Amino acid sequence: MIRSVVSIISGYVFWIISLWILWAIFGYGVRDVPPTGFLILSVFCESVFGLGVGYLTAVIAKRHPLRNSMILAAFFILGQIVSLVFQTCPYPVWILLTTIFIVAPCIALGGYIRKRQTANIN
Repeated sequence: MIRSVVSIISGYVFWIISLWILWAIFGYGVRDVPPTGFLILSVFCESVFGLGVGYLTAVIAKRHPLRNSMILAAFFILGQIVSLVFQTCPYPVWILLTTIFIVAPCIALGGYIRKRQTANIN
């Protein structure tokens, strides 16, 4: 149980750090609303980061790798829904929707990849 919680928190933290580094490289802060071209690049990178953190979450969890990655993806979806409903995010709505429909599935896919790897080993 503790390992699952640590894996989910670790996955989230690594995703946030990766995103902050990407934005910092291009000179944007968390509350900046960058141009559309950068936001598209960011969505692509977030998807790649999502695969990585889904995989990382599954590796750290060891047991039930896909379930833990799916829980992390569900937290991402929940966060975006809250942002949509309460309009707490200064970004365009399509950015929030891409997290729900592109990034979250990439997180789950990272866990699925790890699950397949461990199934082939055993």
